[in-house]
Amino acid sequence: MCHMRTKQCCCNFRCPYFLSTIFVFVLVAIIGNLTSWSYFGVRKVSSNDKMTSDVTEQAMEDQLERWMEYLPSDVTSQTQLKDLLIPGSHDSATFDLDPAGGKADDFSSYLEMPDEKIERWFKTQNLDFTEQLKIGVRYFDLRIIKHPVTRDIRFVHGLFSRKTVKEYLKDIRKFLDENKKEVVLLDFNHIYKMDKNDHISLCTEMESTFNGMMLNRKKCLDNDVLLSKMTLSKLWELNGRVVVLYGNVKKCPNHEYIWSRNEIDILWPYTPNKELVVKNLLDQYRGLYKNDVLVVWHGILTPHSDDNFSDRMERFKNLHEFVTPTTEVIVKWIKSHSDVPFNICCADFVEEHDFVKTVISANNKPR
Repeated sequence: MCHMRTKQCCCNFRCPYFLSTIFVFVLVAIIGNLTSWSYFGVRKVSSNDKMTSDVTEQAMEDQLERWMEYLPSDVTSQTQLKDLLIPGSHDSATFDLDPAGGKADDFSSYLEMPDEKIERWFKTQNLDFTEQLKIGVRYFDLRIIKHPVTRDIRFVHGLFSRKTVKEYLKDIRKFLDENKKEVVLLDFNHIYKMDKNDHISLCTEMESTFNGMMLNRKKCLDNDVLLSKMTLSKLWELNGRVVVLYGNVKKCPNHEYIWSRNEIDILWPYTPNKELVVKNLLDQYRGLYKNDVLVVWHGILTPHSDDNFSDRMERFKNLHEFVTPTTEVIVKWIKSHSDVPFNICCADFVEEHDFVKTVISANNKPR
């Protein structure tokens, strides 16, 4: 036992001073750690203990597979879906086209192109759905067709997908089960060779696959709630993390989780010239007559029906080589024009030129 001011401890320190010194050092260390945000694995924040925008942006960039979760609370609670910048992929399912399955009878059937070159020129994505989701893509541009032999529904773009639509959708479901605050838009905008029973069957499959996480169209419209004016917070509250937009919704009248494509507008640049893409998109945007819709900006090259494909195929090995410089143009445009009312931004080969990260990061800029 130590006595005040006289008897020494075995460590040769007089106890009151020793204990006081230790207390001060411990207190300083604790305060230092609490005020250093490296202690929590994030950057320093303001004195009022609120995360600053740069901290939030860093978290979003580090966790692209959960970027919606890491958006600032004022964005998730106040920014409407039509004002949120959402990365999307053009012809999202072309990562798995099957050359052995034969040429598909979709829009591409009018093009004169050797079969062996179709995959090289109709494949617009390298990453599968899970990989696209993990880097931050949240809008999928989908084209479907009834296979003439197997009679099931496949994705299509010149060629058929190797697997059925149902099989691919399970991959999206798995991602959403693992990332509880991410929202995905599935836009079925090109539909070929399907009858009414096919539509009903597919819509039933989607409602089964995404059971418990689809936004109920009927309830929203009955309460005068527009899709474009939803916030992420509201979608989370309603368990509406999957929004299905379907081109033939009138053929599925009893499926209240399937939304009409009247809720969305698509801007196409209609040019094979990368220097005209931005101008053409802006011209189209100025011509929109509906305000309360989602708007997709396709930052891609769109050939005309009379384009000389033979000449292009001689100059470029494949579509990837031809179109990726356009993505670089779009990325620079987004970075330098925070005043443009972007919404859903799409590209080919979305892993190129930091496209996805650029779109997501733009949500932190004043608009």
